[in-house]
Amino acid sequence: MTHVLERRYRRLLRAYPKDYRAAHGEELIGTLMEAARPEDRRPSPRETLHLLAGAFTVRVRATRAAGVPPWTDGLHLGALIVAMLTFAQLPVLPYFNYKVWTALGIVLMVALMRGWMRVAAPLAAFAAVWTSWPIVWGGFYVPALDLGPLYGDLAPVAPYWVVAAASAVLAIRRAGAGRASGKARGWGATIPARSPWWLLVPLAGWALQLTQVPVFEPVWVVSRAGVEVVALLLVLAATLAARDGRWALAAAVYLLPGLVYLAENLLVTGVRGFLYWSVLAALVVASLVAARRVRARA
Repeated sequence: MTHVLERRYRRLLRAYPKDYRAAHGEELIGTLMEAARPEDRRPSPRETLHLLAGAFTVRVRATRAAGVPPWTDGLHLGALIVAMLTFAQLPVLPYFNYKVWTALGIVLMVALMRGWMRVAAPLAAFAAVWTSWPIVWGGFYVPALDLGPLYGDLAPVAPYWVVAAASAVLAIRRAGAGRASGKARGWGATIPARSPWWLLVPLAGWALQLTQVPVFEPVWVVSRAGVEVVALLLVLAATLAARDGRWALAAAVYLLPGLVYLAENLLVTGVRGFLYWSVLAALVVASLVAARRVRARA
């Protein structure tokens, strides 16, 4: 049954990237088959776990942006996630009634995705100031968008300021790097581009609104919490696998607006809500600690 076992090993190797399989696949198959017993018909649970863990490690390391430090890559990824989710949650019908704001949001998301930080930084700053009108300028709220802090709270505008701050840091950092290296400066990409699939995030959010899916029902809220926990567990695993802190930093940036909301509503947060935020914060802290430790060992 050697051919059956080999076929099952090859199925497991599909978890690896195609380039990696082309370079190392036959070597791995040969090693596995040499170590297998004649009566074996399927990989052992231990072999399966090791192969899948190896595939995860290879894929994680392959997603790292080339030519930028881990903190730059992590900060950019975190800002992109916050921006995409923030615009995905905006009320879609009144949102599209404001042509300038709609265009601003689309250009900002595309600029972040493409790594055009010198374009994204001023747009993100403009969005943050616009939505923070009562805090920045005082007085009544300008009736252009119902997005700002109508009651003086910071939670509604925290995501915009997080994106603005991260974009400014990345734009300034890359501009300084360009001057130091003597390379030409302009409005082009200063950070490696991300996958265009990121644009499906706001589109999916708007589609859920238009189809009137009850996203605030308990089952949806619990499902979202579950997705967040799984994602942060993967961040922890990716941090350990890649041995750098880019995903931990991205997770911390993602969590920051939520912590602002928790701080403002701490006295009215129930046990379940506090447990939810505690779990997310604990996972992010664990990822940051893991990143610090693997860096110290390097």
